[in-house]
Formats: sequence, C-alpha cells, structure tokens
Amino acid sequence: MFQFPVLRFKLPAVIQRRVEQHYLDISLSRIVPLVSLMTFGILVGMVFKTGVGHPYDKVIHIGFFALLTLSIHALFCCRLRISAVVAFTMGIAGEVVQGFLPHHEMSIADTVANGIGVALIVALIALLRSEVSQAVDDHDTEENLNLNRMGLEPVPVRYFSGESSSDDPGASSEK
Repeated sequence: MFQFPVLRFKLPAVIQRRVEQHYLDISLSRIVPLVSLMTFGILVGMVFKTGVGHPYDKVIHIGFFALLTLSIHALFCCRLRISAVVAFTMGIAGEVVQGFLPHHEMSIADTVANGIGVALIVALIALLRSEVSQAVDDHDTEENLNLNRMGLEPVPVRYFSGESSSDDPGASSEK
C-alpha cells in the first residue's frame, strides 16, 4: 500500500508538556484541513466583500473558525479542548485588533459566530468519537472482539503517546 511521506519536526519543550505528541507531523491527512481553510479564506476574500453589513458575514465566521479549529487539532495533534481554546482565543484577539483598525469595528456578534464555529467542530468530533467508542463497546458486549478474525492486530502502545498501554493500567483511554 502506498504511503505518503511524513515530515516530523520536534516541538519546543514548553509545548511538549501540553500536547501528547512531541513532534509536528506534516502528512497529507494533517495538511488537508489547513489547505481547505486557506482555500476557503482566499475564495471568500475574492468573492465576497465581507463586513458587518454583509448578509453572509456570520456564516463566513462560523465556517472559517470551524475550519480553523479542525486545522489546529489535526496539525498539532493536541487535545480537542486545547484546539478549541486556541481557536476561540484567536477569534477574540482578532475582534479586539479590529477595534483599533480604521474602517473596521469590533463586534460581539462576530465573536459569538466564531464561538459557534468552534463549538460545531468540537461537537462533531466528540460525536464521532462517541459513536466509534459505542460501536466497539456494543460489539465487545455481544461477543469478544476478535481483531485477528477481522484482519487487525491490537495496538501495543497508547494512541499518539508512544507509551505502552500495559505500563500504565490507570491511564484513561479518553481524549
């Protein structure tokens, strides 16, 4: 099976303490949300003259911040709540900066739209995770999950951390 090349860059120690992965993984699956975010931003900037009076301004804010949250989460492999806080903080900072720029104005409605975009992605990812977890739990209660029969093997290490799952029996599998 063809695999895309992966580039990995070690993260600074300050960031390593707060994220599970100690490197930045630049693979196609992690770059696609960022590319879609940039494409969305460029197309919206070229097609619409956005602003407070534009009818689709809030929809654009929701879409942009949903993609921003997804991009941060995918690119930096951090916890979902960290991605959400960083994206929402960027939205608040952007609105504050607009308050100091000429021909722009700070808007609480834009900040709320930014938060809605972040919340939509957080809810979508949480829903997907719970559905996968529930499917595994349902299948496990009906009969023992036989990974070998399905052509799969159990993963010997915790997801993203590199630590052995048998070394830390009290570790939570919840992200």
